[in-house]
Amino acid sequence: MEHTVSYRFGRSDYIALLRVNRTLGLLGRFGRWGRYVAYALFVVVLINVINVLSWSFDAVTILSVCAVAFVVVLATAPIGEFIGDRLLSFWLFPRLSIANRDCTLVFGEGGINSKYCDIEGRVPWRSVRRILETKDHFFLPISRAEMILVPRRALSPAAATELAHYIRAKVAAAANGSGPGSHSVQ
Repeated sequence: MEHTVSYRFGRSDYIALLRVNRTLGLLGRFGRWGRYVAYALFVVVLINVINVLSWSFDAVTILSVCAVAFVVVLATAPIGEFIGDRLLSFWLFPRLSIANRDCTLVFGEGGINSKYCDIEGRVPWRSVRRILETKDHFFLPISRAEMILVPRRALSPAAATELAHYIRAKVAAAANGSGPGSHSVQ
């Protein structure tokens, strides 16, 4: 049974890809606030390295500056991330070949057929490791740098649920080495 999804790849989809890629990165395992704490600790370490190199050791001043810097970075990190996503979307998004273009994905027995503008491709189910779901999108990672995005706005709620079950079944079958689009190596 084939499922077809058609949508226009927009700026909000690009920002969603940025966000989900961030969660899959090295610091993504710590969650959103864990990432912010890591950023703040990095700034504190950087301040300490600069102080050590300047040979000015005043423990009270250094601890005070580090505490203030930690709190400021922790408080402003969500704002910085929000602004950074928007700036990237204004700078990089228009350069993408699929920016503001129609996309069609066909989920079938052999894999996923995609058509983005004049670019067509096929991804076998064995390339999809898992399905990530948010309230607005499905994400199908196929490598560390590539992901197939399926916006829920292109589907009715019932069709979105049905597609999610279909994808999970295909990904599980490919992981077990059964079904079309999966090959076991012996």
